[in-house]
Amino acid sequence: MSDASNAPPTTAERTAGTTPETAVARPVVGRLVPGEAAGAEDPSLTLSELSAGALLEVGAWPNRLETVANRLGELAGVTLPGRPGRFTESASALVCWIAFGRFIYVGAAAEDTARVDTALDTEDAAVVDLAGARRIVRIEGGAAPALLNKAVAIDFDPAAFPAGALAQSVIHQIPVVILRRSEMAFDVLAPSSLADALIDWITDAALEFGYRVGEPGTIL
Repeated sequence: MSDASNAPPTTAERTAGTTPETAVARPVVGRLVPGEAAGAEDPSLTLSELSAGALLEVGAWPNRLETVANRLGELAGVTLPGRPGRFTESASALVCWIAFGRFIYVGAAAEDTARVDTALDTEDAAVVDLAGARRIVRIEGGAAPALLNKAVAIDFDPAAFPAGALAQSVIHQIPVVILRRSEMAFDVLAPSSLADALIDWITDAALEFGYRVGEPGTIL
């Protein structure tokens, strides 16, 4: 019979009497959990997931671009920016001009999906409902440009990429649309099927700066 006194110590016995180091929360894979924090003790970033009532991609036929742009502006209650790479918003809608003839319309209300689809004739544009196909992550804080620059070669100086600017890019091999909402806040739209992988990348890259996860919100 073996002597119990010669048995190797258990984990509890090995740690008994020691002073544990301060625990640092680690990111939960694939999810943003409100209240979670990681990295530096004084986080310089806040991450949160946003939702939208309606999210559509609108593709204007080449000879109908002006008509479609004007109609989208009327529906959103805004004057559209004069060129691609910009977005404009009201309290109820946000319209992104992402490329020649291509727009993303974000509405606060779910009813906006049918409203936009009905307002645009098929001879003017093709409308695709993206509500379940995109997720939105907000990155906010002084280190937000540095975080994004780990993956994208965009000059985020406010003079070159001001609030209201947008860019299509790739983060961690995931196609994204980046919107600059203010000097220190960016919204990133990604395919829903790849959003968990994007969140994994963001939380890992954000450890250097420290981050906290805010409550889910709405984009408008």
